[in-house]
Amino acid sequence: MRLSFLPRIRVSRIIPSVVLCITFHLFSSAAGADVTIQVANWAGAAGLVLEREIAEEFMKLYPHIRIVIESIPYSYKEKIMISIAAGSPPDVFLLDSVILPTFINRGLLVDLRPYADKYGVDLSMYFPNVLEIAEADGALYAFPNNFTPYVMYYNKILFDEAGLPYPHEGWTWEEYLHLSRALTMDTDGDGKIDQFGTVFENWLPGWIPWVWSNGSDVLSSDGSTAEGYLNSSKTEEALQFLIDLRIKHGVAPHGRALVGAGGTQTGGTASLFFTNRIGMSPSGHWWLSTLRKYIDAGDLQIGVVPLPVPEGGEHATVMYESGWCVPESGKQIPEATLVAAFLGGEMAGRIRAQRGIAIPAIRSLAEEMSQKDILGLEATFLNEVQYSRQPWGTLVEEFSRVEKISQDAVDQALIGGRNLHEVLTQAVSEIDKTIHKYEGTPETWAQTNTGAEVMTLLQALLIILVITGLVIILMIKGKERKKLVAGLSFLYPSMIHLVIFVVTPLLFAFYLSFHQWNIILPNKPYVGMENFRQMLSDQYFLNALKNTAIYSLHVPMGMAIALLIAMLLNRKMRGVNIFRTLFFLPSVSSFVAIALVWTWIYDPQFGLANYILSLLHIKPLGWLSDPAMALISIMIMSIWLGIGYQMIIFLAGLQSIPFHLYEAAEIDGAGWWDKFSRITLPLLTPTTFFVLVTSMIGSFQVFSSIYVMTRGGPVRSTDVAVFHIYQNAWEYLDIGYASAMSWVLFIIIVAITALQFKLIPREVDFE
Repeated sequence: MRLSFLPRIRVSRIIPSVVLCITFHLFSSAAGADVTIQVANWAGAAGLVLEREIAEEFMKLYPHIRIVIESIPYSYKEKIMISIAAGSPPDVFLLDSVILPTFINRGLLVDLRPYADKYGVDLSMYFPNVLEIAEADGALYAFPNNFTPYVMYYNKILFDEAGLPYPHEGWTWEEYLHLSRALTMDTDGDGKIDQFGTVFENWLPGWIPWVWSNGSDVLSSDGSTAEGYLNSSKTEEALQFLIDLRIKHGVAPHGRALVGAGGTQTGGTASLFFTNRIGMSPSGHWWLSTLRKYIDAGDLQIGVVPLPVPEGGEHATVMYESGWCVPESGKQIPEATLVAAFLGGEMAGRIRAQRGIAIPAIRSLAEEMSQKDILGLEATFLNEVQYSRQPWGTLVEEFSRVEKISQDAVDQALIGGRNLHEVLTQAVSEIDKTIHKYEGTPETWAQTNTGAEVMTLLQALLIILVITGLVIILMIKGKERKKLVAGLSFLYPSMIHLVIFVVTPLLFAFYLSFHQWNIILPNKPYVGMENFRQMLSDQYFLNALKNTAIYSLHVPMGMAIALLIAMLLNRKMRGVNIFRTLFFLPSVSSFVAIALVWTWIYDPQFGLANYILSLLHIKPLGWLSDPAMALISIMIMSIWLGIGYQMIIFLAGLQSIPFHLYEAAEIDGAGWWDKFSRITLPLLTPTTFFVLVTSMIGSFQVFSSIYVMTRGGPVRSTDVAVFHIYQNAWEYLDIGYASAMSWVLFIIIVAITALQFKLIPREVDFE
């Protein structure tokens, strides 16, 4: 039997493959049941269909093995990490070159080299520098899947209209700037630039090739420090050139403050290129699958060329790749490794290549794909392989933080207008601190025993709850005991629910706040008050608290509007219930859906908000891209979102006020203001207090709108407390520090609520 999905199998490797297949079939017959292998990836809808098609091909060859494909499009790394920590990871999962080092360094992955030999996988079929990312100390930790270098796309239609020559290999930064200036213009004569030469999106993998080509880097060769590299004159020169494309030369548009498809901080302008409003844009191969429909329809004519280099600079670009891995803690490693080999093999690669979604890591398939491309675009990508470097994430485990800090520094210069050298020097200090934070901690992996700790705490609390109930029952005698037992029987189900889902997590978070734990370490060393001391010097956390306090100011404004609407709807007239329903509808809608709608409303190019301003002859605003406007924009949306709920509560309060009080006031000659200030407001005190307290608590817990609309940007202007806690817990996996921050936030909320209880009257005398 020939394994058709593995090309160029050597004769010496056929026998182990046949033996393995026979073993699998014997195992299947003996067990009398199928083996189910769970495979995880981050594919979208189209990619998921494709991967399931590939899985079907595998199951035809190995009917005793069933593959279940699971797509995790969001927070992929965090969810895979957590599943490993919990002891129930997928049998096979896809990792990219950014997150693979974390798994390799912690010993989480199976060495696949022995299995490659067993299955007859010829590793020489892969591009060497693509395979390199999956290798460490002679071991192989992933079967390569696909890859892409970073290149420059250009719009031939715009070049032809301007009479400009197309970019060529070896072009310089000066030529790039010259072409960008020539392509930037006002096409409709309204005095506004609506066609730009290029685009700059602040995404580290997107701008690090420019730094490399200028002879610098962001870290030292061993990845131990950023000092003298990120803040070097060569790095600053490259970044200043890119920043000036927007700020000085005006040849690149200001993008939305969103995390775009490539992970950009301030980008999201790809749609401008697709609609012939951008002349040139750097990106990866993932764009081609999106652009094909425009190209086939004749709406877009594009070319692809290597990135420009400075005069006398080095030709360099960044490579992004992915590969199929098997966890060391997997339960079905022999079957899982066979599946991983298939998914990284020729048959699976050929199916993907036919769809044009990505460049196969297998050289022969990539070359075949290039030869079939009549546009000649694929050839440029293949030629760039020899100049491609791995991003720093392949070597530095904490690189997600390094990337975030670096991008924040560039944003402060790009959007905040600060001096580039100053912000990069500050970033260097933070990066070096981050890199060395876990020095001396264990480097080996061990499954966490957190589940046992939580269960012990839960059992102790339940025992205390039961003993307390029994003691109370025994203290009461006679008929009252029967009543007490009946009452507790109704109360205890709710109390047990409260203990399990509220008290236990709260106390466990308190325990973790005094420990250092990042979920992938086997131990949780006690650090005392260190996490709390760190908060005092954490400018980002203090900034998040400040932003949260500012955001909470929308509560009284929203309450005033809600009260006004409630008073308008507190009357008997036809159709009033319809209006009440319409105002209340946003309160019962999905917060995420509403945030997405408002994101489009605030879009600087196509949004309703700027369209209305244009009708009023007011200059368009950068609602989500301007640090001075971003938080205000979120507050406006939050006021709109909360009006319905607050209006209903106020309406109930208004209807509880006796009408004869207003009649008596009118007889005494009171006007509308007297009735409002002397009757309505005083008698609404309990309602106002309830709305204020609940709304303030909610404002300090804002998360969904920030997560969807701005991700804390731009320049951390919308970074609020809960989002900051989320980032530390689930993006950086620093659970101990996040727990400490959550307790500080909890104490702040309790203190503010207690202050409101003390200062605001809650009772009213109707007499």
